[in-house]
Order: sequence, then C-alpha cells, then structure tokens
Amino acid sequence: MRTEGEFRALLSLLTDEQERVSRAAWNALLESGDAAVPYLSEAFNAPDVALRARARALLEEIRMAALEQRWIDYLSAPDEHLDLEKGCLILAGITGTEVNERQIASFIDVIAGTVRAQTAAVGGLQALGEVLFDNLGFRGGEYENPDHHYLPTVLERRRGLPITLAAVYVIVGLRAGLPVYGVAMPDHFLALYERADEPAYVDCFNRGQLYRHEVLHSLLSKRGVPYPEQVLSPCSHRFTLYRMLNNLELVYTEAGNQRMADRARRWRNHIRVEKA
Repeated sequence: MRTEGEFRALLSLLTDEQERVSRAAWNALLESGDAAVPYLSEAFNAPDVALRARARALLEEIRMAALEQRWIDYLSAPDEHLDLEKGCLILAGITGTEVNERQIASFIDVIAGTVRAQTAAVGGLQALGEVLFDNLGFRGGEYENPDHHYLPTVLERRRGLPITLAAVYVIVGLRAGLPVYGVAMPDHFLALYERADEPAYVDCFNRGQLYRHEVLHSLLSKRGVPYPEQVLSPCSHRFTLYRMLNNLELVYTEAGNQRMADRARRWRNHIRVEKA
C-alpha cells in the first residue's frame, strides 16, 4: 500500500514533460486501483488543466478495469447460473455511465408483478404481450443509436434492438415465473414462449408479433440456413451477451468510435461460446 505522500508525488508526475516519467506514474496509479481514486478525484480541482484531464482519464480507466474484472468474474459461472439481467446491467457500465442496478431491478419487479397479476386471467403469453407492447409501448429503435443497445436506456425509452427488446421480454418473463428464452436467429433475435401444445416465437422488435415453429423452420430452410432446428432452439444467456457485444463493436466502428469498439471487442473476447 502506498503512502499519501507517494500518491501525491505520482499525481504530480502525471503531467511530466518526459513521456517515460508520466507513463510510469500513470501505470503506478493504475495498478493501485481504488486506493488511488480519492487522490485522482481531488485533482479535479487542480489549477493545472492538463492534470485535471489526465486525472479524469485515469480515473475512468481504473473504474473500467474494475468493471471488466467484475464482468470476467460474472462469466466464470456455468451457463445455468448466469443471470441475464445482471449481465446486461454490468454490460451497460461499459459506457462509463453510472448504472443504478437497484432502481432498475425495482422497475422490472413492478412490470413482472403486473404480468403475474394478468397471467391468471389471460395466460402468460398474452399477459406479457399486453403489458410490454400494448401498455408500456416497447418497440423497435434505430440500430445506429447506442442507447438502443443497453438495457437501462431501453427500459427508460421503451425502444431497442431485437436482441435488447427480447432480453427485456426474457428478463421480465423469468421474473414472473414464465417459460421464456432467447432465440438467436440469423440477423435477427426472437423470444420464445414455451407452451405444451406449441411454442410461440415472439418478435419483440415488431411489437410482439407471433410466429409458429413450422413457419420459421420453413423460412430458414428456404434461405439455406443449416440446422434450422438448432437455430430455433433456445440460446444461452452467455450467447445473448456475446451477440450484444458483436452489435456494439459494429455500431461503434461504424460511428468512428474506435475506443468503444475496442472495448466491446475485448469484453466479447472474454466470452467462450460454442457458436459465434
């Protein structure tokens, strides 16, 4: 553990004219992690503009390193123990914004409670559709808008991509005790409501439009997609998150934000999946 004097000395070297010295100070503070945070935060009020900028940049890197480690720890669990909601909320922190996980969980609780209350009367499939698409108005959004890729902003604005809307459907459905899953279609993503008589495939991007298994199977076969039965099977939460990060890398690359594209790719590379 470094002393206060050592931290302050390292802080003063962050803007040293010699790149070798400033880089060494940066790396030493970065390795110190949370212990360096109070001193970096204090530097926000420093008269030196360059020092303020370096301190903010380093503080973000320390926070991102801690969050990435949390992501790695989360992924170490077996598939059956991965919680999709938790994964989506950790992933939302990749932008550097603060995620109020407790507030979001409470909001999801309210939605799931409404679904449960209606399920007894109309069944789970209809209850989910009415609450999410009719009452709350979840609908498709623009691919190029990063806000439509993250669970917190999708919940707030009720707009998202097929995969993030399907994640909302699955998270709410599971919280309500319903048999729901994600289905990774080629170039699209659906939710699956498992029923004893016939599974229902839900297109959350198109306000909950329903498809039968045989229709989708025929469509995939006509497109020459190999193993359509496997494609129409539920995918793991791990693979859902993998697809989300694929999308994020692409959208940030197309927007010219290489820093975020690199970050999304690095986070995705921590995921080990059987299919890509």
